[in-house]
Amino acid sequence: MIEELGPSLYRIEVPLPESPLKSLNCVFIRGEGLTGRHLLVDNGFNRPECLDSLMTDLRALDVELGRTDFFITHLHADHCGLTADLQVNRDAKVWCSRGDGIYINTLSKDSPRWHEYLSSMACHGLNQQQLNELHDTHPGIIYAIARPIPFTPVRDGDVLEYGPYRLRVCSVPGHTPDQLCLFEPDRHLLFSSDHILGDITPNIQQWPGVEDSLGHYLRSLEKTLTMDADLCVPGHRSMITNVKSRIREIQAHHASRLIDVRRILKEGGPQNAYTVASRMTWSIRAKSWNDFPLPQKWFASGEALAHLEHLAARGEVTTTRRDKQILFQTTRA
Repeated sequence: MIEELGPSLYRIEVPLPESPLKSLNCVFIRGEGLTGRHLLVDNGFNRPECLDSLMTDLRALDVELGRTDFFITHLHADHCGLTADLQVNRDAKVWCSRGDGIYINTLSKDSPRWHEYLSSMACHGLNQQQLNELHDTHPGIIYAIARPIPFTPVRDGDVLEYGPYRLRVCSVPGHTPDQLCLFEPDRHLLFSSDHILGDITPNIQQWPGVEDSLGHYLRSLEKTLTMDADLCVPGHRSMITNVKSRIREIQAHHASRLIDVRRILKEGGPQNAYTVASRMTWSIRAKSWNDFPLPQKWFASGEALAHLEHLAARGEVTTTRRDKQILFQTTRA
């Protein structure tokens, strides 16, 4: 599906089969004149259904891929998986943050580093059978990019000019270690990707080697509150017209999550992140934690861990090790 958002600006809805996210909002900006370069922001899973749908819409817009540059907002496969297929001109720019670009290339399809990445959750409650199964079912693994990409790094404050738009690169770490969004100040347009979503809340995981991912995310939300955005194009689902109100709703959501985690620790004593996640409230359609699909248990456990690590950074919980597991408990008064 194609929606015209403004002059030379289009939202392309790319289906994400079998994903609770349903679809991706890919943004296309048409270059000016016969030689101006186009820009495609994000693209979709590395699977035929995504590629066929996106290519059908690009053909409908009469897009010449050889004149197209690419902007990748963050490392998740639903945003970058098709990059290798779409970059038909090897001289085309593929903009990405340095940190997430390294992640994408390190964890391309069939990379042996996936085992190492999955194993980081072994000490937080996921067992080896689950980790082995995740290697064969995790969408970020099976739909990752086909090959490493020669990214051109961009960072906070850089400006990219495509068509009639001057896009300011904004660093918003949290959802991933080095996520970016794009802001057009003259038109009050924010392309938030998964930093801000309207119908669902972004998943915030604790990333290996990152101290307090949730803390980074909450600071990034405060940063975007200062932007004068009238319309936000998120990575998934509905457009957001009251951007500041939605940011405050997401902030309130995480404040409520932290209250829930404190209660779980107070009532249940020392627990690992997987156990805490099993006792939290989730909006997924399932009768119980046991009915959660395994990839959703992975995301839920990662989010529980992010909230636990945030409370640890604030001095509200401490950690202990027991039988190779990291357990969290409330700080004694």
